[in-house]
Amino acid sequence: MAAFDVVVLGGGTAGVHVATEVAGGGKTVALVEAGLIGGESAYLACLPSNSLLLSAGRGESWEDAVARRAEVTGGLDDSAAAQRLSRAGVQVIRGTGRITAPGTVEVTRAQDAPVPAAAGGTASRASSTTTLTYSDLVIATGCEPVAPPIEGLSDIPAWTTAQSLSSPDLPRRLIVLGGGPAGCELTQMYASFGSQVTLVEAEPRLLPGEPAFAGEILAVALRRAGADIRLGSRATKAERTADGLTLALEDGTRIDAARLLLASGRRPRLGGLGLDVLGLEVTPGMALPTTTRCEVAGTGGQGVRVWAAGDVTGTTHTHASRYQADVVAANILGRHREADYSAIPRCVFTTPSVFAVGAIPGGAGVTTGAGDGDDPGADHGPGNGGRTRRMLRIARPPSAEAAAEAAAAEGTAEASPVAQGGSGPRLVTARARLGDTARGYLGQDDLGRLELYADAGTGVLAGAVAVGPDAASWMSEVTLAIRARIPVAVLADVVHAFPTYGEALQTALRELAGTGDSPARADQQEKRTGTLSELDIETPEDDAIEQRQEVIADEAVASPRREVPFDVNEADAAEQERAVGFDDDDYR
Repeated sequence: MAAFDVVVLGGGTAGVHVATEVAGGGKTVALVEAGLIGGESAYLACLPSNSLLLSAGRGESWEDAVARRAEVTGGLDDSAAAQRLSRAGVQVIRGTGRITAPGTVEVTRAQDAPVPAAAGGTASRASSTTTLTYSDLVIATGCEPVAPPIEGLSDIPAWTTAQSLSSPDLPRRLIVLGGGPAGCELTQMYASFGSQVTLVEAEPRLLPGEPAFAGEILAVALRRAGADIRLGSRATKAERTADGLTLALEDGTRIDAARLLLASGRRPRLGGLGLDVLGLEVTPGMALPTTTRCEVAGTGGQGVRVWAAGDVTGTTHTHASRYQADVVAANILGRHREADYSAIPRCVFTTPSVFAVGAIPGGAGVTTGAGDGDDPGADHGPGNGGRTRRMLRIARPPSAEAAAEAAAAEGTAEASPVAQGGSGPRLVTARARLGDTARGYLGQDDLGRLELYADAGTGVLAGAVAVGPDAASWMSEVTLAIRARIPVAVLADVVHAFPTYGEALQTALRELAGTGDSPARADQQEKRTGTLSELDIETPEDDAIEQRQEVIADEAVASPRREVPFDVNEADAAEQERAVGFDDDDYR
């Protein structure tokens, strides 16, 4: 039996970060992982996907792109990552763990895995199992793909996303099943390298979890890349053929391809962990309920603490996993910290890319992370303290929902109240097109738009969605604004560089600053003060009107000849006026 202060189950982004941080804080730590140290993001998901997308954008050949992908992922060799953990003082155990009692984990070691030893601990090399004890347990076992209910699926050549992103093969014809972020990225990537790609999504639009305009613009971009997009009909049956497979859709369509790529859903990897020993009943597809401190709800009063971070909590983004890992590590080390999920970015790295953060109209809030729209619950987990997040189901088939949003009217920006279902805030929306900015004109970008959502009751920015070139880079300020709860009136006074896409943000923010039922707006009305005038300052209504009248009067009449304090003749004065004039084309 080997004794540790902290045992971490799972060596992905969250697990590695927690282990490193708490070991640096003086704790003895064991990390149990049977797969790649560092998780799928680094080897089989985010990094290889983005590497191939960038290679496609540079016009590289498939062979060169695969070679570059191998460099980025280290050839799926995690030895360097394992060594970094060891240098940080973390005991890495290759195997799988199962909770056998509160405070005890039994690890089934992988073949040829070294036997761990901690303070006062010993283990027999002849045995394939090792018992670990802990004061703090961190569950960070990630997520796993879910096969959709399609007849004959097991008989055809099919890939998971991880298998596709580690394969050297470029299918001549490919079906991508699932129109979420991964499905859209893989569709564009394979289409860019010459595959004949058909993307199938059961919902009536791509990216069904985001506002309609994002999926609509992305569908146009994917079709331009050569992909065939089939929406609103689910796959029902798959048959093996001499050339690969045939996939039948609910509407009677039959699609032939060499391979099927499954990008249709994932679920927390919680099977076989022995969670019932801790009093937890989690059915397949459900995420662990956690408090705002990332402690697993319902596990208090057992003499030990149980924490969770990453995909197992329903927060299915690498950056969110790392954020939760920071929260867990801080709490284990005695530094009280609570997670705030109000501003977790959601990105799709296609061209154009999609960036979303915060709440969106229709109730699909992200305060509990991506994948489900449930808000944090207000109840308390026994013995844990802090608010408890509701159980999330992140692998369920997406429900068919009526299109709640119509396509926005053409124009630079439009602000309008949006009904918000449930108990969420009433959102006010402002829209802007990237094509109306100087940067959009220079780049001839006809596919680009953003929407900003403000809480009508507080005057604070609540969410945003943008589609455009490298949207995440110029929308980062929105994430900060939402997290810091900066009033829209302040954001509207921010100066954005010219010529950048940030000017679209400026347009929408200034539109929001003059709409909604925020306290600031009510205060303006009570004091008879206006919103931003032409001078970008808040002025009384009468002064603002007077300023406008004066400007109009000045433009409407010819400029009088200026009086000068010295004698000049008429010819010299006229020449001086011409000499100091600016050329219309001189922008300096």
